[in-house]
Amino acid sequence: MNNKYKFKAYISYSHRDESWAKWLHRALESYRVPRKLLGTKTAVGKVPSRIKPVFRDRDDLSSASDLGGTVKQALADSENMIVVCSPDAAASFWVNEEIRQFASLGRQKQIFCVIVDGKPATPDAESTCFPTALTEIGLTEPLAADIRKWADGKRLSKLKLVSGMLGLPLDQLRRRDLQKRQKVWTLTTVACIALAAVLVTAVTARIAAQQRRESGESLVTYKLKELRTMLNVADDPENLVRLEDWNKQDLARLVGDAGVDESTRSETALALREEGIEFWQNGNMTSALERFQQSWALLATGYRDDRSNHLVFFELGQAEFWIGQTYLDQGNLDAAEKAFMSYAEITRRLILLQPENAEWVLEMAYALTGLGNLQKSRDVNNPDRTLQFMQSSLEYNQIALVLDPANEYYQSELGQSHAFLADAQLDVCDLEGALKSRQEHVALDLALLEAEPDDIDRIQRMAFALTGSASVKNLHGDTDGAIDSLEKALELLEKIMLQNIDPRDTIVDIISRQQSLVHLMALDGETDEAWEISNEISDKWLALKGISEEDMRTSLLYVDFLIDQARLEKSRGNTQLANQLLNDIQLHLVASQSNMSFRRQAGSMLVEAVFLQWEMNGELPPANILTHLPEYVPGSGRTRACDDASKAAIKALMLGQMVQAREFTDYLLEKGYREVGFMRVCKQYSLCSGQ
Repeated sequence: MNNKYKFKAYISYSHRDESWAKWLHRALESYRVPRKLLGTKTAVGKVPSRIKPVFRDRDDLSSASDLGGTVKQALADSENMIVVCSPDAAASFWVNEEIRQFASLGRQKQIFCVIVDGKPATPDAESTCFPTALTEIGLTEPLAADIRKWADGKRLSKLKLVSGMLGLPLDQLRRRDLQKRQKVWTLTTVACIALAAVLVTAVTARIAAQQRRESGESLVTYKLKELRTMLNVADDPENLVRLEDWNKQDLARLVGDAGVDESTRSETALALREEGIEFWQNGNMTSALERFQQSWALLATGYRDDRSNHLVFFELGQAEFWIGQTYLDQGNLDAAEKAFMSYAEITRRLILLQPENAEWVLEMAYALTGLGNLQKSRDVNNPDRTLQFMQSSLEYNQIALVLDPANEYYQSELGQSHAFLADAQLDVCDLEGALKSRQEHVALDLALLEAEPDDIDRIQRMAFALTGSASVKNLHGDTDGAIDSLEKALELLEKIMLQNIDPRDTIVDIISRQQSLVHLMALDGETDEAWEISNEISDKWLALKGISEEDMRTSLLYVDFLIDQARLEKSRGNTQLANQLLNDIQLHLVASQSNMSFRRQAGSMLVEAVFLQWEMNGELPPANILTHLPEYVPGSGRTRACDDASKAAIKALMLGQMVQAREFTDYLLEKGYREVGFMRVCKQYSLCSGQ
């Protein structure tokens, strides 16, 4: 919630509509925002985990001595106002006064209406539901949710209000709401199956749905057996052994501050997680980890007290994910593995309880993706295991769609699974497989974007899909296709930028694509245009006003920018400045290799920087740099990756090891690797004569 306000919303109502106000109060405060949307930047701020607290005067003013003064203060402390509209509300002096008072604070756009009785558009004063104060403040035809059964109903009305208050697209919430219908482990059936151009009876639809579920459940059962061989769980996550590591006084204080009530404790845990996510997004990993650990501890004590509470067990798994992700970003791979394994094992046990639950099946896809990313950082010589994790993650995502084929969110996540699989395929230099996976990714996100072209989330996902496609096209030697994809991605990101949603993150996303564009143009000889774009990028970096020391991703992105700057300075004859840049770059990259999660990326960039300087000066770097170049062994798991094999070739070239240089080159050419920079080196130094 916006920290300026004490309350998320103020409910204004006639006391004759008190039963509706009470229902609305409970419905909003108990609503859980979908996990995947937490922290999303919208026009009204970051999306919180809950819509609470909500102010309702019968509950909150029962002991007030000055009703008028307290109401005014409550209105000032509320981010939004919800007017319960009915003929009684329209006739209420106090409802009208509350609307006028709230509007006087400059928050007319944050007034939302929900109709419980009466007519929305009628001149009849006795039957109209809208208070006259709405017209006075300019809301002559306010958009309103209609709670009555024959209109929106309770569920859709609630989602409409949440959508407005959080600035989220209604359809996005509705899609996620379909996945939340199994509240407290009560099964409901999704009875919507699209059968192209075929009219079927309701009986046939039920049979088809049952067959689909049985097919999906059979696949889940099969995959869970396979999963046991992939997981290496050190500690049973239900034993909660990490609670023993806590100082008893610190734990007692944490629990005491949260309260003994289970629901209050869980709320505090989720709030701490939300704080942690914000720290994580800003690159402050130390503070993020502290919040995630506290969140885990509160959830663990709650689950210890009630082992039958599967919802708390699920949230415990989410806590393990964030702990694992933060450890991974810090380079603490052992701790990251323990957390990710616990997350996967918790998810596996949840699926065993309810194999037809598509949401839990998709959760396993997330768990396996995390383990795949960990494996990639942990053991570069075993890319087949990374590929196994990513392939299995894709399969779980596909099974989730078998269970719930109409779910557009699952379709979007399937695109992401194809993207992770493409990266794993590149680690074994399967260029054709990676291109196919990226094409699948683009096709899935394009179909979703065409259905809702103004949806910000879909626009962003499409931009990411095009960027991934560009990277693989570049490796195939399709420079024009790569540039075209990057330019389309930039157009989409600029569209997001105009909405002023999460500007810093969007600027970083734009910088990343522009840098890739500069890199391709510089290697393709378009140095003037590359230089012009590079100057734009430089201004954007200055606008960011610094990078957190713990934010390795953004830090290495900036170093990548400096490498291209040095390349452009070299092409313009400014060798002195280019050398100064490269000397600083190399020292930074040597230091960056201490983070195990980014060691491979930093090492690859170091080879590129050293080679650029070697070509410029004709000499190798000093020993303090040379000894930090990665070791590349022909035939090893690491050098099966396209990028590593290409860096191995130019390192061998610098060291005069021509036999090895040609061996790596032959491997890449056989795989179809034709990246423009590599091909220049290949031909210039006679590594690939005849190509």
